Amino acid sequence: MLLTILLLAIEPLNAQPNRFGLPACDAPDQQLAARTAFTLCPSNTHRVPLWAAYQLTPEMLNGSAPRQHFRRDPEFASSATDGDYRNSGFHRSHLVPALDLASSPDALRESYYLSNAVPQLPTLNMSAWRKIENDIRKLAAQSDSLIILTGTLFDCDNIQHIGPNHVAVPCATFNIAIALSGETKSAYAVILPNQPAASRQTVSIREVEQRAGLDFLSALPEAEQDTLESTTTPLR
Repeated sequence: MLLTILLLAIEPLNAQPNRFGLPACDAPDQQLAARTAFTLCPSNTHRVPLWAAYQLTPEMLNGSAPRQHFRRDPEFASSATDGDYRNSGFHRSHLVPALDLASSPDALRESYYLSNAVPQLPTLNMSAWRKIENDIRKLAAQSDSLIILTGTLFDCDNIQHIGPNHVAVPCATFNIAIALSGETKSAYAVILPNQPAASRQTVSIREVEQRAGLDFLSALPEAEQDTLESTTTPLR
């Protein structure tokens, strides 16, 4: 019931990412947040986002708002701080990419809150993860719009922490895109392990669900949900 009320409150600002249903964000240490152009579920325990959802359209790909610097999120008492990442060996990696929101100064500013950042190895942040983000933008340019769900996985045996606030380092990050072209929906899902020299793994949405403990696309009819979630299509 609480999640339903929160989603209804979010809908006027940010309806499109919720059109196929959002994962749960109702555990005691979680707090659903509505931003100008995305919805976020930060964990007060891990001090990183568990998932984020947003819509990306071709019109959003030509934004020119200037980039900013990461900073503490004033809405979350448990927000990570810049000092947590300093000299940690990890980059502050966007979950919702700044470049996707550069058509809106307010949305871009919100993307630089540390509630939208995860510790990621520098080589991945600058190469494999960036390539995934770029491939998603190419897909958006060829579609009417994308619904994107991106997040973190913590299913490894030992979770590393960084900084004075003990920010959790995810075992991997995932990115799910539902491409809409007319009445056609196409599903893509990738997982990127947070390990040196890691490469993307093309997976099904169902595999992401199992590893993350989340339920995606719950608002779709069961048959359509099953088809999309069982598909394994490379993101190019």
